[in-house]
Amino acid sequence: MRVQVTHKRATQLVLAATVAGAQVAAFAPAARAGIDESTASYLFNFYSDVGGVDVFGHYVTAGVRTHNNVGLSFQWVHDRVVFPAIDAPPGTQEAADAITAASRPIASSADPYQDYVKVRNSFEGGVNYAGYSAGYYVSMENDYFAQMVSFGVNRDVRGDNLNIAAGASYSWDSIEPLEDEDTAGVPDYRRTTYWNVVATQVMTKTTVLRVGAEFNRVSGLQHNPYRNVYVAGSNVPESHPDKRMRQDFFVGLSQYVYNRSSIKLDYRYYSDDWGVSSHMIGVKLNQYVNEQFIFRYRYRYYAQLPSEFYRAEYQQAGGVGGYQTSDYRMSDFGAHLFGGQIQWYPHGLFEKLGMHGQVTLGYERYFNSNNFSADVFETGLQLAF
Repeated sequence: MRVQVTHKRATQLVLAATVAGAQVAAFAPAARAGIDESTASYLFNFYSDVGGVDVFGHYVTAGVRTHNNVGLSFQWVHDRVVFPAIDAPPGTQEAADAITAASRPIASSADPYQDYVKVRNSFEGGVNYAGYSAGYYVSMENDYFAQMVSFGVNRDVRGDNLNIAAGASYSWDSIEPLEDEDTAGVPDYRRTTYWNVVATQVMTKTTVLRVGAEFNRVSGLQHNPYRNVYVAGSNVPESHPDKRMRQDFFVGLSQYVYNRSSIKLDYRYYSDDWGVSSHMIGVKLNQYVNEQFIFRYRYRYYAQLPSEFYRAEYQQAGGVGGYQTSDYRMSDFGAHLFGGQIQWYPHGLFEKLGMHGQVTLGYERYFNSNNFSADVFETGLQLAF
């Protein structure tokens, strides 16, 4: 498969850059008042699982704050995901990765025998002042172009012990599926309206409580255009409803422990109008060893009920109400994730070059009730200038 930038896509990129430039220009007078502080960093991450799926991520981040307390931030991300060659027909579980929930397009009968590489580039710019924030995000893949604008506000009350924050965003995505044997490659779209509210309360000098809610209204293409479903004896394209209302409620408790460690407990309840509901419980432990090493451990349990139209097998054409899916995320299942991470700050090694550095090594084990399991390895290098 080839990454192609059509004239339309190139025009969209130019417009995106223009919008981002206008966002910065709008605050140019404040920036000219003088920069009080600036930061810049580069982060490289590498993820891999036992299925051979490798994810290479490059992150370049920069930020400035002016004398007028206006903050500007920018981030460019380049991701490269490599799916290994497989011998599997479209729509099967073997053609998907259960950790990243990603699925590889199979454009011809020869493609499963070759590695498939998916590349994504994104840019995000933001501005904040006096508790208000605004941002713009743009992302491009070979078959997906996404844009989003966001706004937020937060206020400290009760002697700065309670923070109330609210945010909203709107995204509009253009989808151009690559043609294959079973996909017409018809261009489509997705629109998402999102809003949230979060309250963070300092309970004591060592305890912080956080509660909140999130809401999403999604319209447009919401199934995988490359995934097929076995229905009534034949393979047919997957089909999901084109409207979805999603909401979740969460609570988190962070507690400092006097042996220079902290523990965080999380709970989240999710539901939508497709019938899917879930519970997530997680615990994280951060242990400060010395000036150079921090150890992090975590465990997460997830349990979900299926969507109304999910079936392990479809006996009749048309699925359930015209919808059918082979996406395991629409089924009922339970999943466990546990692992650890080491963060190393090699003081003196990078300072000689005028930088600060951080090295990350991590391992996680994932398994679910669908008889899938994986070992996920992470390495990362972050340099701050």
